Amino acid sequence: MEIPPAAAASCVDDVLITKELERRPRRAPDYAAENRAMAALARQLAADPHGVPRTLAELVLELCDAGSAGISLLEEQDGRRYFRWHAAAGLFADHPGGTIAFDVSPCGVVVDRNQTMLMRYGERCFAAMAGFDPPMIESLLVPLTAQGRAVGTVWVISHRPDREFDAEDARVLRNLADFAAAACQAVVALDETAEGRRELEQAAEERARVLAEHNRMLEHEIAQRRQADDALRASEQRYRDLIGAIPAGVVACDAAGTVVFHNACADALCGGPPGEAPACWGPEACANNGHRLENFTAPLREVLAGGQPIVDRELTIERPDGSRIDVLLTITPLRDHAGVVTGAVNIVQDITARKRIEDELRVSEQRFRTLANTVPVLIWQNDEAGRNVFVNQYYLDFTGKAFEDVMGMGWHELVHPDDAPAYIADYMDAVRTRRPWRNVDRVRRRDGQWRWFDSYGQPLFAPDGSYAGHVGASLDITDAVLAEQALKETDRRKDEFLAVLAHELRNPLAPISNAVHLLRHPDGRRRADRLVEMLGRQVRQMIKLVDDLLEISRITRDKIELHRQPLLLADVVHGAVETSRPLIDQHHHQLDVRLPDEALTLNADSVRLTQVLANLLNNAAKYTDQGGRITLEARRDGLEVEIAVRDNGIGIPAGHLPAVFDMFTQAHRAAGRGQGGLGIGLAMVRSLVQMHGGTVEAKSAGTGLGSEFVVRLPLAEPPDAAHDGAAAGAGTAPLAGQRILVVDDNQDAADTLAMLLDADGAQARAVYDGPSALTALPILRPHTVLLDLGMPDMDGLDVARRIRADPAWSGVRIVALTGWGQESDRERTRGAGFDFHLTKPVDLDVLHAWLGTTR
Repeated sequence: MEIPPAAAASCVDDVLITKELERRPRRAPDYAAENRAMAALARQLAADPHGVPRTLAELVLELCDAGSAGISLLEEQDGRRYFRWHAAAGLFADHPGGTIAFDVSPCGVVVDRNQTMLMRYGERCFAAMAGFDPPMIESLLVPLTAQGRAVGTVWVISHRPDREFDAEDARVLRNLADFAAAACQAVVALDETAEGRRELEQAAEERARVLAEHNRMLEHEIAQRRQADDALRASEQRYRDLIGAIPAGVVACDAAGTVVFHNACADALCGGPPGEAPACWGPEACANNGHRLENFTAPLREVLAGGQPIVDRELTIERPDGSRIDVLLTITPLRDHAGVVTGAVNIVQDITARKRIEDELRVSEQRFRTLANTVPVLIWQNDEAGRNVFVNQYYLDFTGKAFEDVMGMGWHELVHPDDAPAYIADYMDAVRTRRPWRNVDRVRRRDGQWRWFDSYGQPLFAPDGSYAGHVGASLDITDAVLAEQALKETDRRKDEFLAVLAHELRNPLAPISNAVHLLRHPDGRRRADRLVEMLGRQVRQMIKLVDDLLEISRITRDKIELHRQPLLLADVVHGAVETSRPLIDQHHHQLDVRLPDEALTLNADSVRLTQVLANLLNNAAKYTDQGGRITLEARRDGLEVEIAVRDNGIGIPAGHLPAVFDMFTQAHRAAGRGQGGLGIGLAMVRSLVQMHGGTVEAKSAGTGLGSEFVVRLPLAEPPDAAHDGAAAGAGTAPLAGQRILVVDDNQDAADTLAMLLDADGAQARAVYDGPSALTALPILRPHTVLLDLGMPDMDGLDVARRIRADPAWSGVRIVALTGWGQESDRERTRGAGFDFHLTKPVDLDVLHAWLGTTR
C-alpha cells in the first residue's frame, strides 16, 4: 500500500508523551510469556527466517495487548528515503510491503532521535495516520539498530481509549526489537545470498553456452565467480555474526548430533573455551565430561530420533567446572526437501537468575501468607478504588464468606448500618488523599453477632511512587468496649448507690434528730418512753443498713466460708418462713407453702440458705400491695430441687429483668415504688446461691402482673437408712459397722485419720498411693473411700474413675480429701465420680453429718 507523501507538521513534541511511560502504573512483568516469545522467534528463525518479522509482529501484538503492531525498515532509492512495512499484525495485517515517506512518518522521528517514543493522537502531526477506523489513539515505537545505527522501528498502536502503554510495554518492545534487528538483517543477508546464487547460476549457464565463443573471457569469468564466492562467504559470515549477537545460546547439529555451528553465548553457557564445540553437546558429552546431572544429550537424541521438537524444557546442568545453572531448552529439527531430519537447531537460555528470583518471590509470598493467616486479626488490602484485592484466612473465617464474595466493594455490607455511612465516607476520603486511616466500628460476624473492631490502614505505593491502594488490619476490641461500658455502668450504679445510701441514712437520722429536740423540750420527759422506742427502731434500721453493706462486702471479696452439712429442705424453708412471717403478717398477705412429700436433702449452709429464701419472701412482701398472695413451692427436678417464690405484686418491667440481680439495683425505684434499702439484697441472693452450686432466675409478665424468683440447687444423696440405724444404736461408737478406706500419700495424715475413725467405731485402713487403694478394695470391701487428690503417679481423680468404671464397686461412696475448695475444684471431683468434697484438715463433724451419724 503506497501512502502519498505530505508535509509533516512541526508539532511533533505536542503529540509526544514518552514521559508518561514512567509515571503510569507499571504492570507486573510476565517473564514466562516473554521467554515463550523468544523461543518461538528462535524456532521460526531456525525453520524459516523469512517468517520471523511476521511472527514477531504477532507476538508483540499479544504481549503488549495492542490493536496493531508491525516492523518498518528504512530503505533508500534514487536519493529518496522511505519506510517499508516488512511485517504487520492487527488492523494492518493485510498490508505488508507498503511504504511511507521518511519525512511524513512517525518512524522517521524515532530513527532520527534513535529513542523509544510514545505518541498520542499522532494524526495531529502526521496526516498519514488520520482517517483510520478505529483511530490510532496511542503509538509506541522502538528503534531497530544495526551496528549502532537506527535502521527501522518496531511499533504497536492502541485503538482503545482505555488501553494505555506503560514502561513494561516499552521494555518488552525493546527486548524484542534487538531480536528483530538481528532477524531482519539475517533475512536481508539470506535474500542477498539467494539473489547472488541465482545471478551466479544464470551467469554460469550463460558462460557455458558461449564458452566456445568467449574462451578469451574465461579468466574474467573466473574472477567474477571468485568475487561471487567471496560475497557468498561474506554474506554467510554476516549471517553467523547476526546469529552470534542473539542473547541466547544457539547450537546447530547434524543428523549424528555433531556440532556444526555454535555462537559465543552457547560457549559461555556450556562453560567451554570460546570457539570450541560446547562441552555439554554431542553424543558422548555426558561420559567425556563426567556429568552427574542431565545435560543436553538426551533431549537432542530424542529430537533427532523422533523428529518432534522440544519446546521450553527446563533443565539443571552441571558444567565442566562443576557450576550448575538452570536453562530453558528448545530444540527444533531441520529437514531436507524430502522431510528427512538432517540436524537440529538448539536454543538455550540461562534462567538461573529468573528461577532464583521466582523462588525468592514464592518463599516471600508464602511467608507473608502464613503470617497473615496465623494472626487472629482481620488483614486486608484494597486497590486504588477501595476494592478488596486480598484478605487473610481469619477474615474469611470471621465473616463466613468465600474469598470471591469479599472481593470488590462487598466489604461495606459487613459494617453495622449505624456505622457504615461515616465509616465508608472516612475511608474513601483517605483513599482520595492517600493518607493513613483509622476507625472504630462494628462488623457482623458469621453468626450474626456485631463485634467492635479498631481498624488501621496505611496507603500503599508502587516502586514508581504511584498509589496502589491501602493495606490494613482490624483488631477485635469487643471485650475492651464491653468492659469500658461495664465500668461506666458500674460508675453510674455506684453514684446512684451513694445517693440512695445518703437518702437511706438520712431517713432514720431525721426522726432521731427530732427526738433529741423533743427530749430537750420542757415536757420531753413525759414523752420519753415513746421517743426511746422510736429511737431504738431507727437505730436498728441504721444497723441493718450497715450490716447489709458489710455482708455484701464480705461476699464480693470471697470472705464468706460456707459451713455445709446435710440439711432437710423442709427445715430450711420453715426457718425462712419464720424469719419473714412478721413482715408478711404486717402487710396482711396470704402465704402458701407447698413442699414435696419426699424428704429432700441438701448439702448446704443452713444460715445462708435460710437467708436466701427469707430475702426472696421479704421482697415479695414489700412489693405486693396489702392483702396479696405469696406462694413458696418446692419440687424435685432430677438431681436438683427447684424452689419458686411467686407473688401477685407490682411485677418487674421487662427492660429491668436482666439487671435485677446486679449490685445496687432496684427495679421499682424508677417507677416510684421503691420500698427503701440499698438494692443489694438480690445481689446477695445470687452470690449465695452460686456459692452453693445453684442458679437463680427472675421472671415477670410485666408491671402489675406479679413476680417469680426460681432457685435451683443440687440435691445431696440421702443418708443410708442402714447407717442411720447403726448410728442410732451405736451410742459412743457412731461409725460402728462401717468400713472406711483412707488413701493419702502423707502417711502421718492417713494414719491419724484412720485412728480417729477407728475411735468412732469404724473399721478403717490407711494406704498411701493409688495402686494400693485399688488392691485394698476387694480385701476391705469398704462402704466409704476417703481419697486424697494430689498423689504422685496415679492421683485421686484417676483412682475415682477406676473405681466408678468397675460395676463391683457401684455402691462405694467416695469422698475427696484436698486443700482446694473452690467451686471449680468441686466441679472436677463431681465429674470424676466423687460423692462429697472435704477440704483439709477434715472436719469430722461434717463428715459424720454426711455419713448420717452424730458424734
